[in-house]
Parts: sequence; structure tokens; C-alpha cells
Amino acid sequence: MNALELFRTGRDYIEIAAILGMSVPSVESEIHRRRSAERGDTAQQDHAGAEIRRFPHRMRPGTPVNFAGGRRRQV
Repeated sequence: MNALELFRTGRDYIEIAAILGMSVPSVESEIHRRRSAERGDTAQQDHAGAEIRRFPHRMRPGTPVNFAGGRRRQV
């Protein structure tokens, strides 16, 4: 029996985690993943391996940034 089937029997996450020998957060994510798969929602799988970017594509680290407006300040 998987986590989703146990959840549908009326058990809560803590009971399911104890039965399956998993942590509660992993039980929650497995239930969510299986429910999404049933609905045909694959958005999580599509973005699962996406790289995390710290900067927008056009900006390079070390580029001077002007937070005051569109032009550099003249001193």
C-alpha cells in the first residue's frame, strides 16, 4: 500500500509515516506527487531539474547596478 491509498483510508500523515517508516515531510510530498500525477499535472516534474539563477539572463555578476533610476549619477 502506498501513502496515497493510506491517506484515502482516513489516516493522517503521522500514522502513515509510522506505517511506511518514512518521515512526515516525505509522506506529504509523496501524497502530493501521486495526486498530481493522477490529475495529469506534470508541472513539478517539468521544473524539477531546472537550474536556479541568481541573476537575470542579460545581467552578469559584477555589472554595476544603479538602483536610483535609469542614469548614473554625475558627481
